[in-house]
Amino acid sequence: RSMNSFLIIYLIILLFEAILSTILKYAWQAEEKWDEPWYNGKTEHERNSSKILRFISDFLAFLVLYNFIIPISLYVTVEMQKFLGSFFIGWDLDLYHKETNQRAQVNTSDLNEELGQVEYVFTDKTGTLTENEMQFRECSINGIKYQEVNGKLTPEGFSEDSPDGNRHGLMKEEELFLKAVCLCHTVQINADQTDGADGPWYANGIAPQLEYYASSPDEKALVEAASRVGVVFTGVSGDSMEVKSLGKPER
Repeated sequence: RSMNSFLIIYLIILLFEAILSTILKYAWQAEEKWDEPWYNGKTEHERNSSKILRFISDFLAFLVLYNFIIPISLYVTVEMQKFLGSFFIGWDLDLYHKETNQRAQVNTSDLNEELGQVEYVFTDKTGTLTENEMQFRECSINGIKYQEVNGKLTPEGFSEDSPDGNRHGLMKEEELFLKAVCLCHTVQINADQTDGADGPWYANGIAPQLEYYASSPDEKALVEAASRVGVVFTGVSGDSMEVKSLGKPER
């Protein structure tokens, strides 16, 4: 943007110089003795030609004389600077990802100036600019806070050693909550696993972990958490969604 602005300014200066020089030429040649030099003598026809055409011709001649003021090569210089600057981005240790042994990769020469214009970075929870790895932590069912403990949905304050810590199965409210979690989403199951939804089940009625895919990481985390505690989303059949609650299939 700055270069384009400067180019317009230079163009205005060029036009101003050409117009001023043309006017001064005619002012200088107003006296007969300062007319065209002998080596540039004009014919009678040229002397009697239209003054407007002569003015335009002289104006264009001055444009050609002064055109060097337009820095066309500046664009080439800036493009070369962008190309060389991309190497420095790749060499930047602050942009190096040690875990994957990858450095920053520059795919466009405009990246330098685009990064230079960034002042604020706005992002949402979907991981547009971040790597979101959502995990289920807690939930509130009917006013009671629950946590996942060893694959079981346990009220807060209870543990494996508590009298109610080794309870089996799910309460009605808990099961209803987990069913809602299993049904209100856009999660999809790996195509290789949909045919094996009726496969082996663990002794406690919980299915082996299915591989879920979702555009929203929070939906995926909730569905995976529900499957671990006993309510498993097993896929979509036509207009219906199928779940298994402790091994019991429901549609």
